[in-house]
Amino acid sequence: MKTTKPAVITRVIKMDRGKRLIAIIMLVAICPLLASCYDAREVDDLGFVIAMGLDRGKTNTLRMTLQIAKPMAGADGGGSGDDLPYEQFSVEAPAVFSGLNMINTFASKQISLTHLKVVVFSSELAREGLKPYLNAMLRGKEFRPNMPIVVARHTAEEYLQSVDPKLVTNAAKYYELVFQSYKYTGLIPKVEFHDFYLASKSPCRNPVAILGDAGKFLSAEEFDIKNSTYMDHHRSMPFEGDFFAGDIPALGGARAGNVGLAVFEGDKMVGELDGTNTTMYLLCTGDYIHSYWTFPDPLAEGRYVLMDVKQSRKPKHRVEFVDGKPRIDIMLNLEGDLVAVQSDIDYETGDNSLVLESAAEDYIKDHVQKFLDKTINEFQSDICGFGAYARAHFMTWAEWEAYNWHTKYKDATFNLTVNFKVRRPGLILRSGTSEAMESRRDDQ
Repeated sequence: MKTTKPAVITRVIKMDRGKRLIAIIMLVAICPLLASCYDAREVDDLGFVIAMGLDRGKTNTLRMTLQIAKPMAGADGGGSGDDLPYEQFSVEAPAVFSGLNMINTFASKQISLTHLKVVVFSSELAREGLKPYLNAMLRGKEFRPNMPIVVARHTAEEYLQSVDPKLVTNAAKYYELVFQSYKYTGLIPKVEFHDFYLASKSPCRNPVAILGDAGKFLSAEEFDIKNSTYMDHHRSMPFEGDFFAGDIPALGGARAGNVGLAVFEGDKMVGELDGTNTTMYLLCTGDYIHSYWTFPDPLAEGRYVLMDVKQSRKPKHRVEFVDGKPRIDIMLNLEGDLVAVQSDIDYETGDNSLVLESAAEDYIKDHVQKFLDKTINEFQSDICGFGAYARAHFMTWAEWEAYNWHTKYKDATFNLTVNFKVRRPGLILRSGTSEAMESRRDDQ
């Protein structure tokens, strides 16, 4: 018994030494985590770019325009007076990152792109091809994959200069919100950088970009509709989507406007679509959510029925090959809530409701068909991604690539089905004239 006590003490000492050794190792391992990053930078030392514009330069390859947020512009109600919440810089350089270096020579803060909200290309640059700039942005670690891509109908510099947020004091918030308007207007496409880049490389589809421009009207006396597309849609007056960006007769808010989309073939812009055709594009791709539509009244000429149209289910697509040519089947499922009936005709129930649904189906089908024909005859560009459904008919990827869908799309035909239901009448259960309403009351 006397010999066991020292052995126990020895084991306890060894255990204590082991615990101390483990504790020391853990402390050594944790110490680097407690230190700051070697390349850490204070937020106040950085100039955060919220928008970038690229144009063809006069003295160099590029003219790059940056909007850099003012640190205090979004705090405590923003700046005073008419001060803009950002500062704008422009420089001409051979490439994007060269321009950043040059701006860093006269900006008081180091430029950071980590909060970049949008990239705007001029239409001139887009028609020449965006491949060199897309590759630079793809490799740059500060470019976000979800930033929207805009094509300015004139120059990107002019577009950015016309951005003057009125309803928000934070310019970054303005850009976050304005490009989400496709969800409730249907007049611009849903476009993010990573989708745009992948589509520009894809054998199944072609990319699109948001169409933007500075509003050309400075007073109500200048309003005109000579650039409206309402005649192309066989109307007597413009509807809400019958415009391109910059042509809407409107005042107030930021002069920069976004209506329509830019059509691409690969990385090169080949044309434009107005707001109405952009809505049809969203319907075909399944990105449409809801917006207000103006329908001609089927029972009262010269009157209109306004509805809040929603997508009840995602569209169904199928591609078959008939005599070697693609036939594309599309089924659209929509529903609408009555918002206004100018004629006071009772469209809430009965046969009139069926008449309105049938007229709405024909109206939508006609506009979607014209949009699809435009993609074939004018642009020869599959911007809706129907090629993704066609490739299922090929056994291997090599066979699919050899087929070359982009060259075959121009031979496609469409079989279009539209299902439309009027769901809700709003707050009016039954429409009618004042005489009819009085007679109903007397009968009761």
